[in-house]
Amino acid sequence: MRGALLAGVVGLVAVVAMDAVIRRYLVEEERERVAQVAAPTAEALRAAVLRRVSLLEGLRSFANSRQTRAALNAEFAVFSQGLIAAASGVRALQLVEDGTIVATWPVRGNEAALGYDLIADPRPILGADVRRVAEDTGFVITGPIALVQGGNGLLVRKRLESRAGFPQSVAIILDVPSLVRDAGLPDPRTGLMLEVRDRRGAWFGGDAEDAAVEPVSLTVRVPDGNWTLLASPAGGWSEAVAPRLFSVRTTFVAVVLALMLVGYLLGDRQDRVTRQAQDWRSQLGVALRAARMGTWDWDIAKDELRWSEAAAEVLSRRVEELDGPAAKFMSHVHPDDRDFVVRCLQEVLASDRLDYLLEYRVSMADSAERWVFAMGEIERAPNGRAVRARGVISDSTGRRELEARVRHTERLETMGTLAGGVAHDFNNLLTAMISFAQLALEELEQAGTEPHVVAAREDLSEMLRVTSRATALTGQILAFSRRATTMAPRELDAAHAVRDLAPMLRRILGLNIGLEMEVADGEQKVWIDPGQLTQMLLNLVTNARDATVGEGKVIIRVLPVGDVVAVQERIPADWVRIEVQDSGRGMDEATRARIFEPYFTTKESAHGTGLGLAVLMGAVKSAGGDVRVLSELGKGSCFRIMLPSRAPVRIGPRI
Repeated sequence: MRGALLAGVVGLVAVVAMDAVIRRYLVEEERERVAQVAAPTAEALRAAVLRRVSLLEGLRSFANSRQTRAALNAEFAVFSQGLIAAASGVRALQLVEDGTIVATWPVRGNEAALGYDLIADPRPILGADVRRVAEDTGFVITGPIALVQGGNGLLVRKRLESRAGFPQSVAIILDVPSLVRDAGLPDPRTGLMLEVRDRRGAWFGGDAEDAAVEPVSLTVRVPDGNWTLLASPAGGWSEAVAPRLFSVRTTFVAVVLALMLVGYLLGDRQDRVTRQAQDWRSQLGVALRAARMGTWDWDIAKDELRWSEAAAEVLSRRVEELDGPAAKFMSHVHPDDRDFVVRCLQEVLASDRLDYLLEYRVSMADSAERWVFAMGEIERAPNGRAVRARGVISDSTGRRELEARVRHTERLETMGTLAGGVAHDFNNLLTAMISFAQLALEELEQAGTEPHVVAAREDLSEMLRVTSRATALTGQILAFSRRATTMAPRELDAAHAVRDLAPMLRRILGLNIGLEMEVADGEQKVWIDPGQLTQMLLNLVTNARDATVGEGKVIIRVLPVGDVVAVQERIPADWVRIEVQDSGRGMDEATRARIFEPYFTTKESAHGTGLGLAVLMGAVKSAGGDVRVLSELGKGSCFRIMLPSRAPVRIGPRI
């Protein structure tokens, strides 16, 4: 009993001592929150200024481009009228010569400004800024100040090129109230008092002057100096932190009372119970971490969401980054899933359901994304209103990736089956076409040597060559779909084959793209079907041509793999590498990761089927080789095909 009372007294003293510290801490947190809420307003104000100031740059370019003063005077009004029509809140555009306003648009409403001597103005800052324009290459901003033509305005000026007989500067007069309104000031939806002050500290917009109490100060960076946005809670700092301070005080008092009760009821059993509780928490923590799971607890009435250490590990965050209002956690939910999660929560809370299941993505600290699966139970008051929710969260990224790979495999099998069926039927048609063409060619060989007969024989020969290439292509599609029966890999001199193809490849590239050959001396033997090798090179050269805009070049290399590449790629040094390098636009990482997928193409639908590189990869793999792709945007691409010099050794039955 005495120990319980002593613990209670000590606890109450600690609560009183910590109260001021906690309040200062909560106020500092609230100041950070207010700064975050007010930051978009500061940026909106800056953007509103820059949009209008950009018009002055246009006027300056216009004035500098006029060859004569007469042309400038004649075209000034028309050009200014077009500029003003493009933006709101612009009072006038002006030309200034020797400190005097010599031209203004619109004239109506600005008659008092025309001919006004700015240097002679009684306000020292105006004359000083006019003189500063002659020395400064940037924008010079004056004000907000009272305008000669009436109202409050902001003067922005910039120096022109120095030319005799021309104005020295251009100016734009901005309407301050319109500027402030465009920035969304004041905005009662923020729950803040917001004031705007110029670089001299003078108030010129937002809520009433000195309405913000002990405000947070945000810098609004504008040309020629910075303005200040002052922000504070509408009800003051004490009122802003009162709910959380009350919650903290209540928690402390509850802890003290709990300690007193535990001391009174348990006495000497406290140590044993504490050890048991610690063991349970440790075991639970180990189990949750092993299962990549963590717990969460949401007090719906107070909108306080709490996370365990294990849950924070699942989300790769610290607990303090997650604990707080539900909206704080929502900031970590992937932007594309945020509305979906909010809508599902609203539907669950509005219904009479007692369970909660949801899968969505979260944004990680390293800008990556991860899938999580959350489940829990809803606690409801007697009237059915949801008051609390508790549950667990787990990492489901691995499971989803596995499911995606399974679906991708099934899709590839389906596409392969479809492609194989079409190619098989088309191959039968090609076989008939080749047979009839050969019969016709044999008959024409007996028909004499008349010019029209010779021409017909040449046409039939060309048709046979084209259908032979089509047969090779369908054979590759059949190989991709695992239905090929006509592939005949054999030992082949790759150097000789590439040299023979050079004339055809140059015709494919056209006149604007050069072809260079780097072929090692001697034979470069590889094990592959000759038709497959030909089709590989045709596909790669065609892709290189399509990726090159204007003039460029393609380099084809046929070289031994060599010791360096052999070590890098972990392949025998006596293999042969065939490289096709272009000077085209290159590929980004996302495109490079998908180029070997069947039916994936970056070309228009009428110019590509997406099968070329998929068939190439299948042919290289069936020959026991490998393919590497080196590419960066703006630096071209290099496809490196590495092929064995002899038939690959296969273990088990050949399928």
